[in-house]
Amino acid sequence: MQTNFENFSKFKILIGTILSITKNEKARKPAYVLDIDFGDEVGVKKTSAQITNYKLSELLGRQVIAVSNFPSKNIAGVISEVLVLGAISKEGVKLLSLDEKVENGTIVG
Repeated sequence: MQTNFENFSKFKILIGTILSITKNEKARKPAYVLDIDFGDEVGVKKTSAQITNYKLSELLGRQVIAVSNFPSKNIAGVISEVLVLGAISKEGVKLLSLDEKVENGTIVG
């Protein structure tokens, strides 16, 4: 399936920093609940993410890339407001990353 730039530009993909992490105890597959700061305009958003191949210490304070304009979804009791992006490999999800730190809320395009 092909898409075009008009469709791609509808995705609001932003940079945010992980502020807090807990285990999502109710999830069927192992997952973390993340609070992510997307800057003053968007604020802090919550998500449940299956990125447990990372240690909590590797994630806290890390900048991540996320789609911020999907409808909220209840995932094992957590209202997930964003979708954190990563490459799905045999070893688990490998988070997309930046070469340098940027301001939270920076748009990816």
